[in-house]
Amino acid sequence: MSNNDNNCQVVRELFDNLPDGSLKILQITDTHLYADTDGKLLGMNTQQTLDEVFEMTRNCGPIDMILSTGDLVHDSSVVGYKRFQKIMQEPGVPVYCLPGNHDVPDVMRETLTDSTVVYIPTVIQGDWLFIFLDSTISDSEGGNLNQKELDILQASLSEHPDKQVLVCLHHHPVPVDSKWMDTMILDNADDFFKIIDQHSNVKGILWGHIHQVFESERNGIPLLASPSTCIQFTPEKDDFDLDTEPPGCRWLALLPNGEIRSCVTRLSEMPQGLDFNSVGY
Repeated sequence: MSNNDNNCQVVRELFDNLPDGSLKILQITDTHLYADTDGKLLGMNTQQTLDEVFEMTRNCGPIDMILSTGDLVHDSSVVGYKRFQKIMQEPGVPVYCLPGNHDVPDVMRETLTDSTVVYIPTVIQGDWLFIFLDSTISDSEGGNLNQKELDILQASLSEHPDKQVLVCLHHHPVPVDSKWMDTMILDNADDFFKIIDQHSNVKGILWGHIHQVFESERNGIPLLASPSTCIQFTPEKDDFDLDTEPPGCRWLALLPNGEIRSCVTRLSEMPQGLDFNSVGY
């Protein structure tokens, strides 16, 4: 059995025998596309790796939506966003995007105008409310939720107490035990969690940014981060370090009762070109 067959078997097992009303979701994060399809991030062609990850997902069964949790485009180019939009249209399901520190939110909002690939603050599907927060700071790699975003979070949760909730953002709201990466953490996580703690219907928090798998929980709420579709960062390193793990993605099953099931799949091998001597980007 090929690695792709193995990946699809894992996903099918995740999605098997779900109760009626469950949602099947693919998270794609940190794609870092460029205007130029030959654009490389630390030697890795990000267009090529996104294509390969998408190809890996193609035969793993139907999904209900895609979540893209930031750093869609590395150079914030309109051309890059348009190509991202075209790629994401292919599965024919809704795609919900939020900005990362390499994105420009206004450019995203003006460019992602297709009805399938959208940048909006909230959406309800079935028993679930999805909240998409902008944690970016202009000209900074770090994260912050300004008062407008905190108000969106509070109002959305208050208005829909009957819905199960997945909160999505780009920056990590808890340390990941990597000193260099934790300098780019959400800097007002206390304000964020103060609101979260008021609402028992928050069932999960999902982010990108850290280019690695992270799975923990806080007060019983799953905390999930996922591999990038391009370069990976080695977990629990004090200094910048590129991992040998291949690009990948995360799959989520959201059940009507608020349970979240999840798995990660990766390409079978690391694509060529990555410069392991890099000390940052």
